[in-house]
Amino acid sequence: IIFEEAAGINKFKHKKEAALRRLDSARENLTRVSDIISEVKRQLNSLNRQAKKAERYKHLREELKVLDLRLASLDYQAISKSVADAAKRLTAIKDEDLALITEIEGAEAGADETRGAYSSLETDYKGVRERLFALEKELQTSERASALALVRIDELGRNAQRLKDEIIELKRNRETGLIDIERLRASVSESQTFIDGQKIKLDENDKRLSAINEACKAMEDERSGEAAEASRANAKISELKHQIQTCMRDEDFMRVKESKADSVLNEAARTLARVEEEGGAIRASISGHAAFKGGIEAEMQTVKETLASLDAELKDKNIRLKDARSAHAGAAARLATLEEMERSFENLKGGAQSVMRAGTIQGLRGLLADYIETNPGCERAVEAALGEKLQYILVESLKEGVEAIEFLKKNKGGRGSFVPVRDARPMASPLAMQVAGSGNIGVREMLGEIRVKEGYEAIVNGLLADTYIVDNIESALAAWRDNGPASAFVTLDGETLDAQGVLTGGASTGVDSGILQRRAEIKNIRAQANGLAESIGSLEAVIKELSRVVVDTTAALGSCKDRLHAAEIKRVSDESRLSRLDEERNRFTKARADAERDKIDAARRLAELVAKKAAIAEERIGIEAALTRTDARIAALGNELGRMAEKKEEVAKTVTEIKISLAQARERAEALGKEIAAKDRYVADIDGRISVKEREIESGAQETALREEEVGVIKLRLNELLAQADTVKADEVSMTERLGDIAAALKTAEGGLKELKARSSALQSQKVEVSMSLNEFELSLNNLREKTFEKYGVAIDAHVEPAVEAVAEGGEAGGVEGGAEAKEPLGDIDRAEMDKRRFELREKIGGLGEVSLGALEEFNELERRYQFLVDQQADLQRSVDALMSAITRINRTTRERFALAFEEINARFKETFPKFFSGGRAELRLAEETDVLEAGVEIVAQPPGKRLQNITLLSGGEKALTATALIFAIFLTKPSPFCLLDEVDAPLDDANIDRFNAFVKEMSLRSQFILITHNKKTMEMADALHGITMEEPGISKIISVRF
Repeated sequence: IIFEEAAGINKFKHKKEAALRRLDSARENLTRVSDIISEVKRQLNSLNRQAKKAERYKHLREELKVLDLRLASLDYQAISKSVADAAKRLTAIKDEDLALITEIEGAEAGADETRGAYSSLETDYKGVRERLFALEKELQTSERASALALVRIDELGRNAQRLKDEIIELKRNRETGLIDIERLRASVSESQTFIDGQKIKLDENDKRLSAINEACKAMEDERSGEAAEASRANAKISELKHQIQTCMRDEDFMRVKESKADSVLNEAARTLARVEEEGGAIRASISGHAAFKGGIEAEMQTVKETLASLDAELKDKNIRLKDARSAHAGAAARLATLEEMERSFENLKGGAQSVMRAGTIQGLRGLLADYIETNPGCERAVEAALGEKLQYILVESLKEGVEAIEFLKKNKGGRGSFVPVRDARPMASPLAMQVAGSGNIGVREMLGEIRVKEGYEAIVNGLLADTYIVDNIESALAAWRDNGPASAFVTLDGETLDAQGVLTGGASTGVDSGILQRRAEIKNIRAQANGLAESIGSLEAVIKELSRVVVDTTAALGSCKDRLHAAEIKRVSDESRLSRLDEERNRFTKARADAERDKIDAARRLAELVAKKAAIAEERIGIEAALTRTDARIAALGNELGRMAEKKEEVAKTVTEIKISLAQARERAEALGKEIAAKDRYVADIDGRISVKEREIESGAQETALREEEVGVIKLRLNELLAQADTVKADEVSMTERLGDIAAALKTAEGGLKELKARSSALQSQKVEVSMSLNEFELSLNNLREKTFEKYGVAIDAHVEPAVEAVAEGGEAGGVEGGAEAKEPLGDIDRAEMDKRRFELREKIGGLGEVSLGALEEFNELERRYQFLVDQQADLQRSVDALMSAITRINRTTRERFALAFEEINARFKETFPKFFSGGRAELRLAEETDVLEAGVEIVAQPPGKRLQNITLLSGGEKALTATALIFAIFLTKPSPFCLLDEVDAPLDDANIDRFNAFVKEMSLRSQFILITHNKKTMEMADALHGITMEEPGISKIISVRF
């Protein structure tokens, strides 16, 4: 890469890569476009037939459109006349209805006047009724108020008597309360005298209790001092007991320690012996793992090679399967196309095609070609001999032949030949034996190269009599000369020489092969497709079996890996166990040494503990004697305190009894005071209630007087209301009679009005019926307009008059196949003939079957696309050629530039190498001379005192110095304003550093050098130093020095 950069060919290299990518893309697109062109060309053939059918359909539809428009115009005229008649009838009904409406309005005015008088009188009647109702309501209200006042008077009398009785009872209760108050005040005085006597007794007993408490406190303090002394002695004794127990526990511990040390020593001896035995067995097992692993790895390698072979075979089978499927798909597509052409009789011409497509002629047996089968390779010869006779149609008899010819005449279907099977006459071949026995080499009778279905031999024999197959045209000429002009000869290439000596041959200009060749091709392709299908099935079975074997082999490889993994796990486990055994041996060796040391310490400690126990026992005896004397004094003080406590308890009990009786007396006096207060409140409450009831009696007497006065007033008002009600009832009877008379007159007027409205309703029904008819006619017209516009895009209003001329013109221009079916003008024919013609056209359109109207546009679009793809194919081919030319130029330019750069770098390298080594020589060589762009670069160097050798054989320092010389050689070839060297001098020794620095110093006259280095000598040579330091963690500083 560095040589390419120096040569400046990297940009060409990138351009070449881009061009190659574009070339691959262009070739891929070219292949894709070619495939699409083939497919589009195949589709064009099919669409061409559909387009012709669509064109015929369009002509028939155009004639049908003209007829439909003419008939629609006639219908439009008839419906328009019906609309005009209905509109006239509707106008007459409306005029009659208007006169009747005027008469109804006069009758309604008289009735309205009568209704007004009735309404006015009815309003007055309602006023009288409302006044009578108000008087009756007021009578009811006054009567109810009088009854309520009498009830209230009676109630007030009873309430006054009840209040008087309650006042008498309350006065009796007041006297009883005053007596209770006096009794309670006497009890309060007695309680106060008792309380004063108890207070004197309480003071005396309190003084006696205080003297006893002071004596008890003095004796308690003395006993506390003695008890403290005894507690200290007991604590000391407990401590000494604890020390003795500690010594005994230590003795037990030391004995246990001594016993444990003996157990550890025994256990260590047994364990060390076991560890040595197990370690030997594990080391032997580890040694066997290596051999086992090698065997498994060899087995894995064999399985991998087998798996690689199976993968390669499986890949090859898949490629072959893919090719077979692609070939099968192509054969199937070609077979489908050929079979479709056979079914549609595309290879037939003229009358034969018309008759076979129609399929309606009775007694039709098929084509002559359907009954002939040739030997392989003779199809073209038989087709050349028979020619258009292969399209002869076999019929039952001459009658059916005549009918078929009439069918062709009627339908303009062209010309055709028909062979009657029953009436056929065999033809003899008088010269057959002559030609066959003439001795011409390569001449064979054509009837011997074909097979004819049974029953049709006579027909074919008659057509192929005296016809022979020869290998080439020269043989045909020789046989014709030898056998005279009575025989015809045909070569395998289809060249013919008839009995008159007329030669026919050359290359066919048609794109389609003959009938027999096409059927032979169908047979061959079908056999090829079947063979490919069998091959696909066989390959799929083989691939399935190979896949199963690959799965099994992969499983075997996985099993090997599992066993290898298990063996590796076992090896790691053994090594881990061996490590643990080593650790256990070290641990028990250390434990044995520790146990021996502990046994010696335990014996020494036991002797010390025995001496310590004896000293503690002697000290304990002295302390226990002093404790006995202290306990006797404490007991005496305790007895005295007991006697004082009994005396204190007796006095305290007396004090408590006095306090309780005093408290009870105080509570009793307080309760009596509360009861006296309650009695006072009770007497006051009675006084208040008596006062309230006396006021209620006085208020009831006043209300009774008012109610009695109110009853008198109400009785006077009732008499007045009864007189007014009688007068209003008389007025009501008079108005009721007058309303009856007016209602009778109104009923008569409404009867006459109802009769007029019945007549008007009948007219409305007639108007509605006529309007509905008119709407139906107009709706029919609108439907006819919409239907015609929707179907043909024509406004029927504007088409009514010109329709006749359009029919005539449409009949001339809309015929099928040159207008043979539409030459008769339609302008003068009647409706029945037009209906019949329309029916015929629809029958013909229906006979066409499914028609794709878009086929024409699709055909044109596909044809444009085909031309576009052809142009694209040409453009892509030109692009491929241009890219190939560009790649050739890029290769030529890069080779030239690389060769020049290589020579210049080599020359510079030869100059720089002696400077770095103080002598010697070196050069660059291309590893391969065929293509400089693909060749490797070798460095051959000869330091001073050594032989010429490859750089890979030099020492590390020599390699570094050689590489440095090469870098500077390239830099001299393509210099730049500055150069960055990152620790290039790191592998150089002191002597080579000096030469390196000298060369850099020399080069720095032309370019600026930036060196990253740790070498002191290189730093000394520099013009400026920049260092990076980190005095504090995470904070870098730059230090610069210029010289």
